[in-house]
Amino acid sequence: MTEAAKFNLVMAANIRENKMIEEFGGTLNFIAVLIPTLMAFFYGFRCLFATEGFIAQYGLGAASEFMIKTTGTFVTAQGLTYAILILTSPAGAWSVFAFGTIQAALFLYFGYTTTTGKWADVEGVKASKEGYIVPAILLVFHLIIMFNMSDVIYAPMTAAG
Repeated sequence: MTEAAKFNLVMAANIRENKMIEEFGGTLNFIAVLIPTLMAFFYGFRCLFATEGFIAQYGLGAASEFMIKTTGTFVTAQGLTYAILILTSPAGAWSVFAFGTIQAALFLYFGYTTTTGKWADVEGVKASKEGYIVPAILLVFHLIIMFNMSDVIYAPMTAAG
């Protein structure tokens, strides 16, 4: 590959990257979608493919495997949906992010009440602050998306390009 071809390839990548960030209304908004996407892939992978480690980390017991994998399918689907929006456009995707916001709020409430409640006292259970810190982080990013990206996510969808 010639130097000119390499330069053109790098320039094309930079133009696409800048356009991608512009489609989100800026770097903060892009990061507000990227972080939950990466978190979804991390936890989805742990739930689906590293289930035994997940069970051991929290002392959940072998009977929890099915529900952990079920949760993993939802988390991974959300991550894939967000990744598709990153690669295409978030325009008009308010309902996708509203779902994420509602889920994060519910997760925060039930994560906190569960990890600080009677379940945390069950013998063998290893309750962790992660049960409400992670959803709190997710909720903050989703609130940024819902309010800071309102001109993007509530806009009519158009063909990406």
